[in-house]
Amino acid sequence: MIIIVSDWKKKILKFLSVLALIIAFAAAVPALTGALHKQIPAMGGWFQEEHPSGNPMRVEQNEESTRFENVMDRMVIKLQNFYYEE
Repeated sequence: MIIIVSDWKKKILKFLSVLALIIAFAAAVPALTGALHKQIPAMGGWFQEEHPSGNPMRVEQNEESTRFENVMDRMVIKLQNFYYEE
């Protein structure tokens, strides 16, 4: 059985051009997001992986620590050392 397609050269050319556009778009989107991930905050978190530091008690470093917080930190450390020694 033979199928005759009219204007087959034109249809193949259209198909190849659409395929080329799809491939170009598929290659451009990851490149653009990679280039713009620092400028666009919503996309910045897509590529970042948080690596654990290994410290289960990790906290933020607060530069505005008060005297009360410093005293409490020292007291907690002294209590920990006291119970570890026994």
